[in-house]
Amino acid sequence: MKKIAIVGFGPRGLSALENLFIEVSLRKLQTKFHVTLFEHTNQLGSGKVWDIKQSGVNWVNISERALKELEGRQEIIIYNMKIPSFPSYTEWLPNKDKNLKNTEADRFPPRKKMGEYLSERSESIVEVLEKNKFVTVINTLISNADFHNNNLVLKDLYGNSFTFDEVLLTIGHQPTKIDEDIVKYQIESNNNFFCFPEPYPLDDIIKSKEIEKGKNIAIRGFGLAMIDVVRALTIEKEGVFKIENKTNFESRFIKSDSVPKQIIPYSLDGLPMAPKPLNAKLDSVFKISEKQAKLFEKEIKKVARGVNKAKGNLFLKRIMAKISAEIFINLENNILSKELSKEEVDKIIISWLSDIDFKHELIQDIDCRTDVLIESFVKMACGERSISLDYCVGQVWRHCQRILYSEFSHAQVSEEIIASVIELDEQMKRYSYGPPVESMQQLLSLLKANILNLDYCNNPKITVSKNGLMFKNKEEKIKVDVIINSVLSPPKLMEVTSPIIQNLLRNDLIKPIHSELGIHTREDATIVSADKENNIPLSVLGRLSKGSVIGVDAILECFGSRIKDWATGAVNRMN
Repeated sequence: MKKIAIVGFGPRGLSALENLFIEVSLRKLQTKFHVTLFEHTNQLGSGKVWDIKQSGVNWVNISERALKELEGRQEIIIYNMKIPSFPSYTEWLPNKDKNLKNTEADRFPPRKKMGEYLSERSESIVEVLEKNKFVTVINTLISNADFHNNNLVLKDLYGNSFTFDEVLLTIGHQPTKIDEDIVKYQIESNNNFFCFPEPYPLDDIIKSKEIEKGKNIAIRGFGLAMIDVVRALTIEKEGVFKIENKTNFESRFIKSDSVPKQIIPYSLDGLPMAPKPLNAKLDSVFKISEKQAKLFEKEIKKVARGVNKAKGNLFLKRIMAKISAEIFINLENNILSKELSKEEVDKIIISWLSDIDFKHELIQDIDCRTDVLIESFVKMACGERSISLDYCVGQVWRHCQRILYSEFSHAQVSEEIIASVIELDEQMKRYSYGPPVESMQQLLSLLKANILNLDYCNNPKITVSKNGLMFKNKEEKIKVDVIINSVLSPPKLMEVTSPIIQNLLRNDLIKPIHSELGIHTREDATIVSADKENNIPLSVLGRLSKGSVIGVDAILECFGSRIKDWATGAVNRMN
């Protein structure tokens, strides 16, 4: 009997299990096999990220409209056993939430709502497989893996050993070394301020005695996680955002005695995220046509398969500029004040993608006050002002990402080109991964209520005092009592501190695809091992394979083609 382990049973682990049994069913495999699921939480299918018990202030950053692409599971019949079908996310929703008008504001559910969907979907398959003895669930944390006699031997924190013919790691976000600046502050201040090294789980922040009224709380980072933390410090402290304009979510913040005195976000550049368009109608103008999608796919494939030689990420800038220029010129409410050709706009886009400080009248000025910049992007997202070229490119980029992620994963190019493409995609996330309009309106209402302080958001000078930390800008300074680090660790393999990854490295089973990226894997998710003499039966899906795979964080990617590729390979190996 073939023994398979799936280590980490969140969304990707669930998708892997489903696809494995679908593939076995389609191929009418006769080989006997058994799957052991290792998950150290009690949240099968959802894991920590989508924990159904977490606070409702932690929102999914993809609209329920876009989640129509999260397909359901077909009925599976295998060995006279029936695994029931399960609906898509949209079919699972209550009827009132299924068919929004294209002028209604997009809805962004709390993460725990997605967790409920994943949990129910997981239960519907695991329960049947456990009953028929195809699956065993073990709630423990695997801390080591080694290769012996053509098998992988897993060990948990308690010293228990488990032997398998094949292992799949789907362990998601892993801790990395604490950032040097945080360590430096703690040492120099003799721990005279409190630091949360991670923003999640938010409950640690919500329930902490260190978060009190009268304290100044700094948040390191100015992205999506920062917004979740802000809601934890306000809504979960009995503050209320009262929406005064239902059309654009403009609101007024009503504070409570439990809300901190000041919330001070900061980052290296101080640039805020740009919200996604408010609704389907406003977003539709940024969608690429079928012709543009085919062109984009063709150009990415040429480089990914080695047909065209590339120099860095210039090929991606060029094709994105070509498509974005076409869309921008055709916008009814673009910022164009004079007639420009597509070629001229194309050149402006490439210059901006190459240097975010590039200045042009078509590009939103980033040297203005931060609140003015946020208000400007909010108005664009709501259709209340002309669209700047940078905002347009960012939204077009979002619509191109699925093709990029699909076609450039496992690209046949140098590690440096892969790293440069990922770097450019990360640069564009300020636009393409933007939050809902409502989130940015909440920040503006906190600013008006003198709770949110943006005076230090652009790389403040931080010094240590006897009583804590002092943040300084050009003219002012403020004492900070607590820092919450909202900058999520990148999946840089060589800096991951979790025991299982450190042991895999120590045992020479895995290696990075690039010094700044994740584990080197093949298209079927099997690792390209550091051990050249043996074919190690270990596969990795998800965040830790970033570099081999492009686009690893989105929930839709958890149910995408990469998981199907692994399942196909796993069944081939069982044969």
